[in-house]
This record gives sequence, C-alpha cells and structure tokens, in this order.
Amino acid sequence: MSTPTVHPVRVVDRVVLPVHRVDTWLESWRTDYVPGATARGLRDPHVWRSHHDPDSVELHITWELAGIYEFYGMRGAAAADPAVARFWADTDAIALHRQRDVLALEEDR
Repeated sequence: MSTPTVHPVRVVDRVVLPVHRVDTWLESWRTDYVPGATARGLRDPHVWRSHHDPDSVELHITWELAGIYEFYGMRGAAAADPAVARFWADTDAIALHRQRDVLALEEDR
C-alpha cells in the first residue's frame, strides 16, 4: 500500500489599500501579524505590489503550509487568537478590498 503524497497548501491574501496607507499597513503586518502567523505554521511569505488604480495598491501576499492538516490547524489556532481578529478588523477599516484564497493540489489517487 502506498503512502499518499502530501502537497503544500498555498494561501494568497489580496489586500487593496489607499496608496498612502500601504507602507504603514505593511509595517503593522510585519510586526503584529507575521510573528503569530509563522507560529501557526504559515511560512515563507512573499509580498508583491500592483497598482490597482491611481489611488490604490493591491498587495498580493503568498504563504505556504506543509499540507492540508496544517492548514486546518492554522485555522483553529487563528480563530482562538483575538489578536488575529483585531488585526483583520483594523485592516478592514482601511482596506478597499480584502480576499483570501487557499490553493491545494488535488491529492494523488
């Protein structure tokens, strides 16, 4: 019997912010969010910027988790941490749009 291959899970956060809020939001993200996120198993964040329109920037942040079980563990830990809810509530107060997509390869059959 073969062991199924476990594929990493990718998390893609897209946050559209007014141009004048991007740098302060990123600083807050790095100091207030990233340490807890890495403790919850999110790893290797990459940040890309794209100009959404003349007055806003869309940040694309990609993360990786070891597999689907780690994803659900991260979700449970995030739900139990009031700092996570506070960070995203503060983000929602200034963001023009926010979206999180979770991507995983289909498991081998």
